[in-house]
Amino acid sequence: MSEKEKIAKQMKEIVEQLMSEPQLKAHMLMAIEQHVKESDLLFGRLAYLHYDLFSTQGDHSTYIAAAIELIVLAGDLLDDLVDQDRLEDTAIPLHIAIGFLLLGQQTIANVPILGNKKLKALSHLTSCLLQSVQGQQTDVACDVQTEADYLKMVEKKSGSLVAMACVIGALLAGKENIATIETYARYIGIAAQIDNDFDALYNWDKKADIQAKKKSLPILYMLESKNDNLWKQYVNNDIDYDRMYVQKEKALQQMEQEGAIYYAKVMSQIYKEKALQEIEKLDVDDAYKSALKTLV
Repeated sequence: MSEKEKIAKQMKEIVEQLMSEPQLKAHMLMAIEQHVKESDLLFGRLAYLHYDLFSTQGDHSTYIAAAIELIVLAGDLLDDLVDQDRLEDTAIPLHIAIGFLLLGQQTIANVPILGNKKLKALSHLTSCLLQSVQGQQTDVACDVQTEADYLKMVEKKSGSLVAMACVIGALLAGKENIATIETYARYIGIAAQIDNDFDALYNWDKKADIQAKKKSLPILYMLESKNDNLWKQYVNNDIDYDRMYVQKEKALQQMEQEGAIYYAKVMSQIYKEKALQEIEKLDVDDAYKSALKTLV
């Protein structure tokens, strides 16, 4: 059984053990099935690796990884609710999301290790989630005007979640100095969000980012261009979404021609390189460093 399969199996077992309301339990199990199909469970795998990397007591890696992935799944569902992606009914997804969020925290509280480690981990969890929700609000409010604004927003929105996964795995294993881990984790999160925003440019029918006028790096690049372009006209309300949608191929061509696509790819690679450099500073076996680098 692969690491991903073990984490997915544990997520379902936690739901089966701790949820009693039949309809909600069934929906949560279906949500996990869908999540596993669409995701590589990166957050859970990072938590798994970091606990395994620093732990000297017990094999709780899969349990901790499942807890983190349940919390991340809750965030994905709440994100879909905010963006109104794919959802026709909001009541059940809201209850499922709240259920996963609480279930993940309860699972960490149930890990059979020393209480002070769990207290540190749960405190860090709360801090990271608070940062993420503030970054999410900045994104939803389209309150981003510059590259610096964008990078600050994605560090909160996504960097904090990757930091949550890596650092909680380390804290529960007893690791005290987490500065380097938190630094490379945030770089990984920033690069992943740049890639995710990039993906949204080519999936207008699946993601609502363009319709919501979220300002990703390529769009900010186009708004700074000296040349007139569809992105400026759309963001400045000179054309509506319907007129933008029918010209989406032209809009993407303009991005290619102006260099906005290349710029975003370079920025993503810069943050991946920063993460790799920080990982090299870890005082651990090269085999662990190599395993971690494959997740960047």
